[in-house]
Amino acid sequence: MLESSQPWSLFGYDLRRASHYFRAGWREFLWGSESPVLAAYDEVVAVRQESGGIVYYRAGKPVTAPLGDTGTAQAVLLPERLVLVKTLRLPVEAEADLETAVALEVKYSSPFPVDDTCYGCAIGKRRERDLDVKLVIASKSAVLAFVTALEAGQVGAAVEVWALSEGQVVLLSGFGEAGRQRRNLRRLTRMSLTLAYCVAAILAFFAIAAGAKYLELNRVRAIQDEVERRAGDAVELRTGLASAKAHLATINDLLAEYPAPQSELRKLASILGDDTWISAAEIEGTQIRIEGESRDAAAVMQQLLDHPAYALVEAPVAIKKVSSDTERFVLNLTLATAESSE
Repeated sequence: MLESSQPWSLFGYDLRRASHYFRAGWREFLWGSESPVLAAYDEVVAVRQESGGIVYYRAGKPVTAPLGDTGTAQAVLLPERLVLVKTLRLPVEAEADLETAVALEVKYSSPFPVDDTCYGCAIGKRRERDLDVKLVIASKSAVLAFVTALEAGQVGAAVEVWALSEGQVVLLSGFGEAGRQRRNLRRLTRMSLTLAYCVAAILAFFAIAAGAKYLELNRVRAIQDEVERRAGDAVELRTGLASAKAHLATINDLLAEYPAPQSELRKLASILGDDTWISAAEIEGTQIRIEGESRDAAAVMQQLLDHPAYALVEAPVAIKKVSSDTERFVLNLTLATAESSE
């Protein structure tokens, strides 16, 4: 019985955690900072800075101010003095349990009480074997005080809290990000359903076209069957004659290319002594290739050279010593024909 500690790995990944790797990959593809599709359904966020200015972001990247309503998503950018920024270098396998790894790091690195700690993380640079994770830790009470002062006492539940680490946006969880995430999820669901509908419509179109062609093919086959039935004996005789000719041609080709192997093997057995045995033989026309072992491979080659049944005997591979009293040989034999005898 297999033990639970037995490694099940492929290219360095534990196959027992395949579902974790699958979810982590999809999460990074759909919601990660480098996601190629996030910009299609993420909404523009108006980010208020400490100076009072507003910058706009979409999918974690700066964008120009939108022409329409910008009040859907609001965020506050924390200044550097309020945050503790760390860069964690983790193996790529840890991405499947990134939340657990980050939570443990926060537990042991945060200078704030547990109830007063908030944090966020984002995946930075990736390498072949490891990756950088940008971790931002802050005091929740200090963040709330800063947001309240910046928003002139009007702190809504929908205000997100952001920080920057080397130009990369890091979202601190536990504030107003849930609303935007729900709206993004609804938009992603609508887009997925629309895409599925389009794919289904395309498949249905091709299925209808294939069905029409299938019906047409059935009609053509019915006409062909009727014609063949009316032709009757003439079609059967013509088909039988063509088949017989094809069989005869195939048989003639096989007889010309492959002579009877039994007679050639019997001939070799009668020529060679009991201290020689053949392990493989290939016969093609007048060419025979044999492999075997003998006490004296050179004597075997000389026996075959002296025999009139063979016009030529060659050793394409040097004779090798297998054991103290056995040698391995490979020989190419050319059968003597009437032309070669003359």
